[in-house]
Amino acid sequence: MSGKTLRLKRCGIQAGRRLVVLPLDHGVTCGPIPGLERPERVIRMGVEEGADALVLHKGLLSHLQHVPRRLPGIFMHLSASTQLGPSLHHKVLIGTVEEAIRRGADGVSVHVNLGDPKEPRMLEDLGRIGAACSDWQMPLLVMIYADPEQSKAAAKDSAIAHGARVAAELGADCVKIPLPAEVKVLEEIAGSLHVPVVAAGGGRTRDTLAFLERIDQSLEAGASGVAIGRNVFQHEQPRAVLRAITDMVHGGSRAAAAWERSLNRNAVQGGISA
Repeated sequence: MSGKTLRLKRCGIQAGRRLVVLPLDHGVTCGPIPGLERPERVIRMGVEEGADALVLHKGLLSHLQHVPRRLPGIFMHLSASTQLGPSLHHKVLIGTVEEAIRRGADGVSVHVNLGDPKEPRMLEDLGRIGAACSDWQMPLLVMIYADPEQSKAAAKDSAIAHGARVAAELGADCVKIPLPAEVKVLEEIAGSLHVPVVAAGGGRTRDTLAFLERIDQSLEAGASGVAIGRNVFQHEQPRAVLRAITDMVHGGSRAAAAWERSLNRNAVQGGISA
């Protein structure tokens, strides 16, 4: 058994198994946004409520030593840009695979925005990281997006499919993509790739049940799981919504039942928050 196989297993990525990824890399891009003012609390919540893997920038890994429970898989994020700068969609590398190993991560993640003028550089960086992951037997999660400003909805779905194929062919062990407008597109993507595909949560959605129903659709379409950040840590009841998501992904529950069961547990426990 290879080192990568063992690390993938620790991250919840293995054949026939779904996974819940909690990305918490938003602080570099957006600053201390609502819900992430105290990232150590969100990290602890993710561990306690059953996330299979967390995505963290290198500095946040220090919070893990204070978590008393067994840790999920940890992806150290290697991409960064800020909304204060001139090129928000141009992600640059701010770490290496070797550094991630030294810091104790189980895998690394890279963000690519297709359609940006700096796309060639981001693809070059992805190729470099993919090669290093092969050398060091490290899992690679690729978050890949296409610029929505350059296309209409139907073309955007086509771009999402193209992006997923790019990530898989350039070495991703798991691909995170935005949820296509057409469910059949996700079915085609999931059915055609040799690596797991997880659906991104996107921006904050106010209708919780409608959001959970979208997760239902993505799982039915063949997604191997979800990677949801803002719709968890910015929710009024973050533990409840994460608990419902894990119930759906791992327990096979439908949206309405999972949400009701999670809310009932919150009520019994007195309304837990992060």
